[in-house]
Amino acid sequence: MDISKLKKKIHFLEQQRKKILDYLLNPKEMVSGSVYTAYKKCGNKNCRCARGELHGPFSYLSKKVDGKTTLTFIRREDEDRIVKQAQNYRKYTKAMARLSRINRKIYDYVKKIKEAKTKNYDKREA
Repeated sequence: MDISKLKKKIHFLEQQRKKILDYLLNPKEMVSGSVYTAYKKCGNKNCRCARGELHGPFSYLSKKVDGKTTLTFIRREDEDRIVKQAQNYRKYTKAMARLSRINRKIYDYVKKIKEAKTKNYDKREA
């Protein structure tokens, strides 16, 4: 691949990188984890849930802590805010991964330019 094409690709990736960095440097409120909805039994043998009509839905924040999944109950009045913050977290994490991929591509293209411009010295050719 010729160097001018590599430079164009790097320029395009730099534009994408700048947009992602602008987003990452101005984050919205976030909470780590995913919102999980569950129906539960209360344990009372005379309750409707004992016959299969479970209570709920209840919302929980699910996340890994020390390799184990933990569920944290989300109060109904906090649910909309926590759902949005969990979405913001997921979007932010994806943007970080995208930035990493772009950086890698730029590095690979720059390395190709270096390889194209690097010559071996042979004193017999001088």
